[in-house]
Amino acid sequence: MKETFNIPGRIKLLALLLTGLGVLAVITGFVTDQPRMWTSLLINNFYYLSLALGAVFFLALQYVTDSRWSAMFNRIPEAMASFVPAAFIFMIILFPGMSVIYEWAEPGIAERDALIAHKSPYLNIPFFFVRMVLLFSLWILLIFMIRRHSLNQEIVDGAAWFKKSRHYSMVFIFVFALTFSVASFDWIMSIDSHWFSTIFGIRAIISSLYYSVAAIILLVLSLNSAGYLKALNKYHLNDFSRYLFRLSIVFGYLWFMQYFIIWYANIPETTFYYVYRVNQPWTFLFYAELIINWTIPFLALMSDDAGRRKIVLIPVSIVVLAGFYISLYIQIIPGSIGELRIGFIELGSFAGFAGLFILIFMNSLSRAPLLTENHPFMKESLDHHL
Repeated sequence: MKETFNIPGRIKLLALLLTGLGVLAVITGFVTDQPRMWTSLLINNFYYLSLALGAVFFLALQYVTDSRWSAMFNRIPEAMASFVPAAFIFMIILFPGMSVIYEWAEPGIAERDALIAHKSPYLNIPFFFVRMVLLFSLWILLIFMIRRHSLNQEIVDGAAWFKKSRHYSMVFIFVFALTFSVASFDWIMSIDSHWFSTIFGIRAIISSLYYSVAAIILLVLSLNSAGYLKALNKYHLNDFSRYLFRLSIVFGYLWFMQYFIIWYANIPETTFYYVYRVNQPWTFLFYAELIINWTIPFLALMSDDAGRRKIVLIPVSIVVLAGFYISLYIQIIPGSIGELRIGFIELGSFAGFAGLFILIFMNSLSRAPLLTENHPFMKESLDHHL
């Protein structure tokens, strides 16, 4: 009998309570402080959208590299990807708050600012939403095709459907590299409309993969503790930790490269971005981003033996996911509302998105067998290093 995931009642209740808390926080935010609410919606939506798309990126990498060890975990990133249509809805909801978040969306700003006027053929609200619809359409279409062929692997000839999944995974990686760069430019970098970075897009792509791996690790370990994925062993954990360790290095490299190139060039048009963030009240968050996202996982996972231990991997993954929120906060808030405040609006809305993400994830995960029995590498995954 095929192993299927049954949604635990207590987890569903917890997710519903978190979602309800988020609704209350959103209502409170719109009544008491709309600018904070609009920016919180952007942070939280981009946070969970990045996890969902990064999970598909991770899955696509497993397909195109013919990865054996990860075959038993494919359903987890597939289920995470189900959040993408919900993220599309939330991005559309942001329309009334555009002028709060983006300086270039303020009425008449192009008449007062020559640089924004120069960028206005690209940075304008109608074209912004045209690009958004196009990006989400491509993502949803490719996710649907990868998922459909993955489900078709339940048919006797699993290898044939595996090849089709691999084909669409190749397409997704190419499309994702282009489209998520555009998305990060539009939704995050354009907040500071006078500033630019040529590696901002690759930072966003690597970050989405990095943080999604941390989320996948926590979800896999949660399922294992609930009695699923019984074949999980220390060698699987070691491979997951290697992803996390190496991606932390890439994150640190890109962080330093972006900062030091701008610092060394010392061009006022680009240095103002860091000058503002390195000073109070942002100083703590500025350095915390680097320490949490690079230093801690780098030191904790340097040893292969440590990476095989749940007692190490779980807290490191949680810390990394907390670091993602800090990273987005320091990118978005200084250039939008310019006020450092973290309270019920921010934490409550984040909890609401977490609850919704969990509900969508569990619903999708329960709709298909946890293991694709006809996957050509399933046996090797189950017997990994045994």
